[in-house]
Amino acid sequence: MDVTFRMLDVRKLIMLQAVMAEGSIAAAARRLQYTRSAVSQQLSALEAEAGTALIDRTNNHITLTPAGRALVEHAERILVELRSAEAVLAGAGTQISGLLRVGIPFREGPHIMSRGLTEVRRRFPDMEIRLAAISDDEGADAVHRDQLDLVIVSRFGNAREPARAGLREWVLGHDPLRLCVPPDHPLAGAQSCDMARLAGEPWVMCPRTALGRLVRSMCITAGFQPRVAATVHDVGTAISLVGIGWGITVAPELTPAATPAPVVRLPIEGVDTNRYSVLIVRDGEHLSPRMAATISAVRSVSAELRASATGAAGD
Repeated sequence: MDVTFRMLDVRKLIMLQAVMAEGSIAAAARRLQYTRSAVSQQLSALEAEAGTALIDRTNNHITLTPAGRALVEHAERILVELRSAEAVLAGAGTQISGLLRVGIPFREGPHIMSRGLTEVRRRFPDMEIRLAAISDDEGADAVHRDQLDLVIVSRFGNAREPARAGLREWVLGHDPLRLCVPPDHPLAGAQSCDMARLAGEPWVMCPRTALGRLVRSMCITAGFQPRVAATVHDVGTAISLVGIGWGITVAPELTPAATPAPVVRLPIEGVDTNRYSVLIVRDGEHLSPRMAATISAVRSVSAELRASATGAAGD
């Protein structure tokens, strides 16, 4: 009996994955740097190889058929294995070098992680680390789309989100949210503060950040809308404005001010929310010497810096 085995083309699977992620063939083509017609032709060829329709073209918005979605799920696992194989091959060399594209949400102020990456660059001078500003919401997507190799994002809450398919995560540390007030504020000598007492206070807010949205929600839960005295783009600037007496804000305990400014940080009664710093890379690539060395160094340096910062905060 003559049996013919059909092998699906990995490059075509990558195109199908991109269409599912982007929602259109044109957007997938831009992401992969192909022409739209080239991607369309390759997807038609993939459907012929698979023997079934993978894309529903009946609507203006491209969607995948159940078979297409199932194939993408398998493709995710295949790509992880391919990246792992490439990482093993790369291990034949011992020099840690190459370009590493790193995203950090500077608006949320994880400056301690920037310092960690500076130490990584010192340890591995042949590696080029290129930093890019991203939002917390964009981080995982940017890595998944191969726009960045590694991101360090902030998440607020008491539970870790499950890593999405094709990605690997590590929690680098966490610190609690604190109320920040000027040194001469009536609450500066208190051991803690209840949010309900802050209804009439002038607030310095970062409305475009995940932290800013969380703080507004905390105020509403406490029964008031914050009286906004200033809106800024990042929490470091917000803390600096608190230091000169412009208002109050809520910030992670270890986030420094953008400029030297004395502030008092108080626990908030009834609020047990932490800022988690999470490192995200593509699954499989974490095995490469370059990425493994970077992850190890960032984790160890971050732990040292956090221990030092926590000790200083307690003095």
